[in-house]
Amino acid sequence: MEGPGSLSYPVPWDLVRGLTPHILNGTRESLDRFTRGVVDRMEPPPLWLGLDGLPESPRFVLVANHYQRKGLWILHTASVLTQGIRQRYGAGEPPVRWIVTANWPPLRLGPLRAPNPGDLLLPRVAHALSCYPVAFAGANPARTARTVRRLLSDARAMERPVGLFPEGVAGVAGTVGRPLPGVDRLLRLLAERGLPVVPAGVSEAGRFVLRFGAAVAPEELLAAPDAAVLALDRVRALIDGSPTIP
Repeated sequence: MEGPGSLSYPVPWDLVRGLTPHILNGTRESLDRFTRGVVDRMEPPPLWLGLDGLPESPRFVLVANHYQRKGLWILHTASVLTQGIRQRYGAGEPPVRWIVTANWPPLRLGPLRAPNPGDLLLPRVAHALSCYPVAFAGANPARTARTVRRLLSDARAMERPVGLFPEGVAGVAGTVGRPLPGVDRLLRLLAERGLPVVPAGVSEAGRFVLRFGAAVAPEELLAAPDAAVLALDRVRALIDGSPTIP
């Protein structure tokens, strides 16, 4: 497996601050424009491999390793993946409907306990970028249930990929870990609605490298002991078996 790189990608705070009116007013930013703004600042530019092998239909679940390290935020990873999908399937808003999680611990002051502000802000940020906010670790199960019901309803007529990092915030660059609880069931529910999984391996070799693999059919996901483990195994294989990038 290619190890984490030493390149630093500054957080695009101006783009993040630009979301403020959408967060306050409940409107949406173009995810295509937002992620393109992030990727255009990357030097050297990312390398996308396997785009030609993606399914003819963009109706699938895009599963990738949660590639984040010091100097590289998961926003950078999601933006590069989004722009790869945009290259393959053309214009469409949003290019990917990402499932985003926030499992920050509650704030504590002695015996007092309060929700983390990040958990309160997540739904508004998710709406601004056309994402689905889900807390797999059990925080706010009622909100999670509502989001999953909406996702499953949308899946029947979906024309763009659903994006997912199964490891969640525990995932780090250079390793592929275990999926969060609940991801297996979610992938099975989506497979029952006809959505395959397309694995994407994220690594670095002097620059961002994205490798897209062959789709895992719904039937294979449903037959697997754990659909999330199967999906991450395919992601791991893309990285471990990859040739060196010159």
